[in-house]
Amino acid sequence: MENGKNYKVRGNVLYVLMPKEVDHHSSLEIKAEIAEARGKRCITRLVFDFAKTDFMDSSGIGMILGRYKELTAVGGEVFVEHVSPRVSKILEMSGIYRLIRNWEAEM
Repeated sequence: MENGKNYKVRGNVLYVLMPKEVDHHSSLEIKAEIAEARGKRCITRLVFDFAKTDFMDSSGIGMILGRYKELTAVGGEVFVEHVSPRVSKILEMSGIYRLIRNWEAEM
């Protein structure tokens, strides 16, 4: 297993621990960490872990959608897990649930 500041890799799965607040600044950091991890390993599944997240704005939605486009372009998949009701409502309103499934329900 490889660990970064806010991520861990197990096999071909990259788990990204989302911060308490997902805004423009944190979205840029997350995007960079995902790129770093993908540069080191062949990642085919990306799991966003929202266990600590209380707030997310449109920057977070855009960052998730961008990673979805990148991974699906190479045959990968993107998931979410540990989503609070508040964040789940944001994801639902954005339409992300039409593209991205819950990791816990898949495993």
